[in-house]
Amino acid sequence: MSASLTTHQPLTAAAVLEAARTVLGAGWMTFPAHNGHIEGSIRSHQGHKVVLRGLASGNVFAAGLLPNGVRRESSTRPQAHTAAGYGSALGDLIKSTLVPAHDAVSPTLRAHRAVTNVLPHPARTHWEYGTVTTTWALPGGGRGAHCAEPRADFAEGTPGGPGSDSYVRLTGLTAEQATTVLRALHTSNRDPRQHEPVHGGLAQQMKAAAPGLRPIDTYNWPRLGGRCTTSLCVDNRVKVELHYGARPNVANIVVTGPLLANQLNAVTAL
Repeated sequence: MSASLTTHQPLTAAAVLEAARTVLGAGWMTFPAHNGHIEGSIRSHQGHKVVLRGLASGNVFAAGLLPNGVRRESSTRPQAHTAAGYGSALGDLIKSTLVPAHDAVSPTLRAHRAVTNVLPHPARTHWEYGTVTTTWALPGGGRGAHCAEPRADFAEGTPGGPGSDSYVRLTGLTAEQATTVLRALHTSNRDPRQHEPVHGGLAQQMKAAAPGLRPIDTYNWPRLGGRCTTSLCVDNRVKVELHYGARPNVANIVVTGPLLANQLNAVTAL
């Protein structure tokens, strides 16, 4: 009975895309067109985006929108000219051709794999709408996280545009852990603000580990002995947040910017 229902299922965009999603499995979302044509798109949480362009001459036509801005046109011929047949063929085409084409040029996936390949701790990974977040526990109660996401669309119909942004965030670090991480990073720069005074023993400890840091926020705290610098940074590279009253977990470090090597060094430092 189910086979009969499938055979006589109306040939609609929603039916074709749903059949493709069944082949692809969990994590895929369908967006059928509502204009009466067999059109729409199917996307995954890992950032894949495929446009269903239509049916013609017994074939199903699709285009993968790749992270580098390329539009990968593809087509295939189903075994049966039904919604289930077209959808199954589309799902197989996506799985065998368009997903590998996407993954081969995805900077988001590349950054994620670079981090997980060197990560010295067990980790959990979560994908959502093209953004991948990996989290892990650090010795001493701190937490580590790496996030990579495609850049905002630069042109209509192009997912993420060329490139990806990523960062590493380490929270709840002891002073010793923070200085270990900072020593592992490339922080030299020509910003003259790095020569501005840094106040408080904790901030001075961070500055000694990474002389290129410049102070951001400094407050007058009489109970802590006077002025204390609570955050330091190298623009577009690293930011240090300090919590003087939270010992032993006194520091958070965020490593950003185009130097993926800096992020990898932060991940492997502890």
